Amino acid sequence: MSRRYHGWWVVFCAFVIALYGWGFGFYGLSLYLVALHDQLGWTPATISTGITFYYVLGAFVVMQVGDAIERVGARPIVLVGMVLMAAGVAALTFLHEPWQLYLAFLLMIPGWGAMGGGAINTIVAQWFDRRRGMAASLALSGATCGGLLFTPAFAWAIDSWGFTKACYAAIAVMLATLGPLVAIVLRARRSTEHDVGDEAVSKVASDDGNARTRRELLAEPRYLTMVGAFSIGLLAQISFIAHQAAFLEPTLGLKGAGFAVSMTALSALAGRVVVGLVVDRVDRRACSSVVLAVQAASMIVLLSTSSVAGLYVGCLLFGFGVGNLITLPGLIVQQEFPRRDFARAVSFNVAITQLVAAIGPTLIGLLHDLSGSYRTSLIACLILQVAAAALVLVRPGSSRLENVQAR
Repeated sequence: MSRRYHGWWVVFCAFVIALYGWGFGFYGLSLYLVALHDQLGWTPATISTGITFYYVLGAFVVMQVGDAIERVGARPIVLVGMVLMAAGVAALTFLHEPWQLYLAFLLMIPGWGAMGGGAINTIVAQWFDRRRGMAASLALSGATCGGLLFTPAFAWAIDSWGFTKACYAAIAVMLATLGPLVAIVLRARRSTEHDVGDEAVSKVASDDGNARTRRELLAEPRYLTMVGAFSIGLLAQISFIAHQAAFLEPTLGLKGAGFAVSMTALSALAGRVVVGLVVDRVDRRACSSVVLAVQAASMIVLLSTSSVAGLYVGCLLFGFGVGNLITLPGLIVQQEFPRRDFARAVSFNVAITQLVAAIGPTLIGLLHDLSGSYRTSLIACLILQVAAAALVLVRPGSSRLENVQAR
């Protein structure tokens, strides 16, 4: 790893972007729900409807972020997104009527797009080719740390200082730390800057011509099998995460369930590092299938045990795949498509998977209510994960980029 190569500073900056992006825009949503329910008396259903609106509309914004970064650069996109995220969170402290929640989320949505998975993958891709797997895994570890570090600190601040003061303090910390970092670090890559081994790959990966349109991407069988696999894989993953504490609480108690969730996050961080160390040297579809198979194994463990130790083991296995499912699609795109398609293909994948996964928590909740337990819900997650692990291995046709790289 060259100490002089600026790309590794970009990875660090992307890590911090992801930490705040997921802290405010993903994990923070559960904290807003609790705070607004306690402060204004709104029902969870009322607030959850706003959160569904946030995810659905956000998917269409995420769809555009890769192209936007390619056109105008990462620095202005992230800076504007950061300011809008801050404005949206601040607006949450002024709410009096439920309809105002949607206005606050309208401000936050571009921030989530500019600081989420599509943006991070595109930023890293501008600086890395051969070691993109490691770079993307390190950068997106910030997302895991958003849940592991930022969210508990934010929750403590809400409990100690109240919702309004906690929001302003968190916003101030983000603006003071992330703003200067983005302004200084994020810049265009110079033609003379190459990481170890990247120059040769760049010459292969750069392809003349126009990028595929979204319709053309959807007509590409390899793209469809990838998007389909990660859509149903993330559908199962996000569904379980949304109900994990409720599933564990009867056996472990609330504190024990909270500890298991923290263990899941730690396992996710370890999983990112382990996969990042090997993914640049192995077939990325096969690696994705293994990750999904590990999560399927976690469902089998959770379904077959009621012991405390068994539940913790199941959560650790499940955590191994959390996060990797947002890193691996971009690496498959790099391996199978020309460089010109990368930003649009990755952002489009993130948007589609977000739309599909958004319905998961509701569906799993309905299965629970109909069956009277979470067993049917976990079986559904298991089936989805096995299907995803199989589908991602389907690669119809051949990619010209792969054929060139294989020579």
